[in-house]
This record gives sequence, C-alpha cells and structure tokens, in this order.
Amino acid sequence: MTHALSYAQTMMTHTLRATRKVCTFAALSCILASSALASTPSEEKPAAAAMPTHKVAQSASIDRVIQTVYANSPLNAAVLRKVLADANPKVITGNPQQRVKAGTTIMVPDHGHVVKNILMPHVAAVPEPQEPGPSASESSTRRQWVRFP
Repeated sequence: MTHALSYAQTMMTHTLRATRKVCTFAALSCILASSALASTPSEEKPAAAAMPTHKVAQSASIDRVIQTVYANSPLNAAVLRKVLADANPKVITGNPQQRVKAGTTIMVPDHGHVVKNILMPHVAAVPEPQEPGPSASESSTRRQWVRFP
C-alpha cells in the first residue's frame, strides 16, 4: 500500500508540473497576443501620448470608473484601482470609496500592458523540473506497483 501511495504522489507531482507549464504557456500566449494587437507596426509613441484618457460623465466612485473603463477585465478590482492611482496620482488616491468629480479626465493605461506587467514576474518565477520522474516503461518502477486481480 505504501508503494501505491508513493506512486500516486509521484504522478500527482508530475501532473501538477505539467499543469503549471500549460498555464504558464497560456498566460504568455495571452500576453503576446494582447501586446501584438495593441502595438503599432513601426512607430513608437511616447508613454504619455500612448495612454488613452477617459472623461468621467457624472460623479462616480473609483470602482464604478473601473467597471466602465475595464468592463471585461479578469483582473481584481484592487489591482486595477492601484493601476489607475499610479497613472493619476493627483486625482486618485486608491481608496475604493473615493468619488471622482464629473468632468474629470483621467489617464487610463492600456489593459494589455497592465496584464503583461502584472503576470510577467509570476511567469518568470516558475521553476523548470530538473529531472523527470520514473516512467511506466522502466521495469524497476513497475515492480513496486500494486497489481489487482
């Protein structure tokens, strides 16, 4: 029974590593696709000119502005609030209850760049497995398997 448990733990470890790799590649492909769609072919714009603006129509909370600007974003509202606060330090403090006055124009960072900046440190930190585990083709490994009738 102990051998079966160690085998199960080994297989779970390999499955988790494979899942982590797939998630990493999926995140990288999303980042690259969004940056490819957002970038211009050969022109580079200054950072201030590339950042679009949003004019608040009526007085609204920061969270309401986030829902308007980043409507379908999978990122957490706290992360998006911090991004807007960093882009507009004179207007937004980062407090969720803070209200932005009507007519205020705020700078809105591109969602693709935000996702890229948030995910890149986590993608780079994923360690690669150094040695693959035992495979089913090795007879010494199969000797420890539990056989059922």
